[in-house]
Amino acid sequence: MNHFHINELISKYVNGTTNADEDALVEQYLENNPMPENHDLIAEKDEIGARISRKLYRNTIRKPLSVWWRNAGIAAAACLALTAGLGWYFGSGNAGYGTVLTALLPDQPEGVEVKNTSRKPQRLTLDDGSEVTLQPGSRISYPERFGLKKRVVSLHGEAFFKVKKDPSKPFVVATENLATQVLGTSFNVRSYDRSGSIEVQVATGRVSVYEVSGRSNAKRNGVILTPNQRIVFDKRSQKMELGIVKNPIVVRPLASRQHFEFTESPVINALDMLEKTYGISIVVEGNMLRNCLFTGDLNNLPMFDQLSLICRSVNVDYEQRGTTIFIDGEGCPGNM
Repeated sequence: MNHFHINELISKYVNGTTNADEDALVEQYLENNPMPENHDLIAEKDEIGARISRKLYRNTIRKPLSVWWRNAGIAAAACLALTAGLGWYFGSGNAGYGTVLTALLPDQPEGVEVKNTSRKPQRLTLDDGSEVTLQPGSRISYPERFGLKKRVVSLHGEAFFKVKKDPSKPFVVATENLATQVLGTSFNVRSYDRSGSIEVQVATGRVSVYEVSGRSNAKRNGVILTPNQRIVFDKRSQKMELGIVKNPIVVRPLASRQHFEFTESPVINALDMLEKTYGISIVVEGNMLRNCLFTGDLNNLPMFDQLSLICRSVNVDYEQRGTTIFIDGEGCPGNM
């Protein structure tokens, strides 16, 4: 194949008008003629790299990144992986994100990318025994073997993580603007590329969430989350909002002799049981509940429904401020 024909074919390849056989010819040529040594193709380097990366992402599910990295010995894909955010562990947009991830990730690009193209959650087990539930339309990248100091994965979309405890190797989930670091716990991360926010929710354990940006460490946002807490990071304003998850789960199971059934019980006792069971701080502003009693069966109800029934029965309201619930109001008739 002479230079005229190969240049014509590469032009079609860049424009996306080649068929499968022509794709194979171009990719074979590029593998045998690496870009840095082929000056005729330098101008098309980025376009070719983007085309190869798009094709691989579109057609590959759980394909070892080492395979396409070698094929893109074609330096185009290698360059693209470091500059355009389509390669090993890099997301779109934020320069600080790339800088931080470069420090976190291992030197070798060997690894795996999984993209869930189905309509159902997909379960994965990582090298260290950690479990990931990847939501539809999401993708995750991780090394085949974690390094000696950290376990780092890159997420685009949403996934629930159940991390195997290993104090010597913190587990880090890298997203476009945030890094979520743990030793062993379970939590959910929601970070879609086109969404204006990132959300992290904790089910068990403690999670450190911090911003990855070009800011100095002193100005960088960060917070520690505990069970049933969540953080929402606004990408535009770069502000974090702390809160409580929509459906808190039980973090301290009731003893077998205890139930959410109350008969003429002090309201304060019922609220105290909610607080301990879900690990959520509840503050009563004033003494309006000191003589109030509650009767009711709250079993099999979500936490916020339980709280609403208690509050309505004694004429008070609750307000959520950050990760704390505040209760205020007139209280029961006996306190008036």
